[in-house]
Amino acid sequence: MIQFAHVTKCYEGEKEPVLEDFSVVIEDGEFILLTGESGVGKSSFIRLLLGEIPATSGEISVLEHKLGALSHRQLPFYRRKLGVVFQEPRLIAGQTAYQNVELARRIVGGTKKENRRVITSLFVLLGITNLYNRYPEELSGGERQKVCLARALVNFPAVLLADEPTGNLSPWESRELMRLFELVHRQGITVIVATHDKESARGLAYREIALGDEGFGIGQCP
Repeated sequence: MIQFAHVTKCYEGEKEPVLEDFSVVIEDGEFILLTGESGVGKSSFIRLLLGEIPATSGEISVLEHKLGALSHRQLPFYRRKLGVVFQEPRLIAGQTAYQNVELARRIVGGTKKENRRVITSLFVLLGITNLYNRYPEELSGGERQKVCLARALVNFPAVLLADEPTGNLSPWESRELMRLFELVHRQGITVIVATHDKESARGLAYREIALGDEGFGIGQCP
């Protein structure tokens, strides 16, 4: 379970909070679309979950971890339970799609045979076996994001986070990627997608959390 309890986030030099007295509960296995216009706190929400930035006040709990209580040494172990897909595909040039995913798998070890089995299963699940030996520069934007999704899933995260993953994709590629997020959700993984593009998720089963609809950001930062 993920819980935000009366969370406010202010950035230094800003007069208004991006999130103010924000509370929400996300149950295990939910598919969430985090929506709202630019500047309402979607990316901050993702960064707070990753432990990249602290809340100004309030409490955030993820998978029974109270994020404000985690030390710098504990954060990397916590983050292993999360998978992340960003707006810009962060693939290593000169490495095949398989090698990019394998690099993330090496973090947790495993034999070469076991890693190949896991990665092959993921490529089959996501329908990207044709990308196995192709390089990032040979892939379309949508194909790169699918490889990034495989990389995010390779260590079996409990939660998948995506920050505007369709921002640079065509409408067709966006719908295809959203369909894959729903597929991942059906595997029992909690999926949270921050997006302004609800159209790409039309017809999918998700719960929307709309930032900006409840007066967030109208208070004052100290």
